[in-house]
Amino acid sequence: MFIDYVENITHWESWQQSYRFGVLLIFPPDPPSSEVNNLRSQHDPQGQAICQAHISLTVPLPKPINLAQLNELRTIASGIKPFLIHYGPLSNYLPAPGVVLAIQPQDKIDGLRIALESASAFEGVPVRKYPFSAHMTIAEFITVEKTMELMTKLRGLVSEGDFMCDSVSYTVPDASFHFTERLKLELEIGR
Repeated sequence: MFIDYVENITHWESWQQSYRFGVLLIFPPDPPSSEVNNLRSQHDPQGQAICQAHISLTVPLPKPINLAQLNELRTIASGIKPFLIHYGPLSNYLPAPGVVLAIQPQDKIDGLRIALESASAFEGVPVRKYPFSAHMTIAEFITVEKTMELMTKLRGLVSEGDFMCDSVSYTVPDASFHFTERLKLELEIGR
């Protein structure tokens, strides 16, 4: 195995265990990463301890990834043109608690996600529980009341902007359930 996965995950919560073999994320550049990381540290330190500012892209991988599957994912990613991502405005998914930055264009991110999830590494994954809606989380481990309070407090104070999506990161959690990038999948070279 060329990726180190946590062997004993019995101390993880049940929802965490499905992430053992990692997930593909988009890590934004700075800005907005430093601003979002700062907000997460203040308003959701539990979420910030799990992973830096990111856009969740795929469902978790169901098993360890092998070299052939990694090469397949690289080939898929290299066939997709980089595209501009817009982050903001501040949003939420009430009645589910949490504060996020909306992410657009949903169709481009959907295309990237669907292409990557078609790879053999995702064979056998359970059907997605909720429709995919791209977002960058500011706070998720909070109450509905805290969600409404944060929406009021942060409205007009959180930046909106754009950045180029030119790669996707394969991230895997460590024993303390903190995700780090293990491999970067570059989108089409030569833009």
